[in-house]
Amino acid sequence: MTTKRLVQALATGIALLATTTSANEFGIYGRAHLSVDQLDNGNDSGLNISSNASRFGIRGSHQVQDNLKVLLQIESLIRLDEGSGDWASRNSFLGLQGDFGLVRAGFFDTPLKNVRSRTDLFGDQVGDARNIVRGGGVDLDRRFRNGLHYQTPAMQNITLDLHYSSNDRTGSTTDNKDDAYSGSVTFDNKELMVMLAYERRNRLDNPALSGIRAGASYRLTEQWRLTAFWQQSESFSGGDRSAYGVGAAYRINDAYSVKGQLYHAGSADADDSGATMVSLGVDRRFGRNLTLYGAAAMTNNQQNASFNVSAGGGHGKSLTIEPSQDPWALSVGVIYNFSANFGL
Repeated sequence: MTTKRLVQALATGIALLATTTSANEFGIYGRAHLSVDQLDNGNDSGLNISSNASRFGIRGSHQVQDNLKVLLQIESLIRLDEGSGDWASRNSFLGLQGDFGLVRAGFFDTPLKNVRSRTDLFGDQVGDARNIVRGGGVDLDRRFRNGLHYQTPAMQNITLDLHYSSNDRTGSTTDNKDDAYSGSVTFDNKELMVMLAYERRNRLDNPALSGIRAGASYRLTEQWRLTAFWQQSESFSGGDRSAYGVGAAYRINDAYSVKGQLYHAGSADADDSGATMVSLGVDRRFGRNLTLYGAAAMTNNQQNASFNVSAGGGHGKSLTIEPSQDPWALSVGVIYNFSANFGL
């Protein structure tokens, strides 16, 4: 979609949303995330400008009655580096929220994907955990098409999420043989967060794809945050594979923090097909909306592995890696979050 068409679609969506939320709330929000990266694929190196999951969204809510609210969100990917975008290509849904919990329908992250996003200290940067946990033929960090999701109210800090797709492809279906489901249980008391999730994607005339994830984030003190992640995947093109990672972040003061994480993917059906990635970074925050950062990452591939250091989904520039090559990256970036809410 061209930038002109995207702007026209955004304007139409805003007008429609303003009409449907005439007595309630409407807002726009987004993130501009750009970085300058030196990327090396193990043989050659080059300077790149990258837009990393930059986005623009509109959201609204309508209070139908005391215990019932209608929610709408439309979120689009924006490529600030190349002047393009994709309408409603990110989390977009219509939902109902009340004492019963939350019900949504649309296109949005699965519970299993959320395990990684809540434990990854380098999301959308070089060194993103998806370089390992989504590499080697594994493709678990997804949004379901035609998705229906239910989240329970929190009970003793525990929440259940159930997510079903009637057809994880475009178009209609008459047999639901390409359906998918994902579910998780989460404990979160603000200091400690623990998640366990399972996902299965059925495929017509092909083995089903499945994965299990567990993740944890622990705020040890006001300064220290520790993370851990584990994954087991089955029937993907790279074969059955396990992966795990650990991370730590230290807040020096209100402005500066440092962080690091290590992720490892085990060998799959082929021998010597695993990899290890190390990521290091420093963040400089200017309030809640603006962050400047520096990051460095390197992946050590075994003889038959070609895991990346700048791919995985969030970072905008992906290298092509030959087996046994060890890619690395140096990056400086800026993240600007913005929002504006209106009572209508």
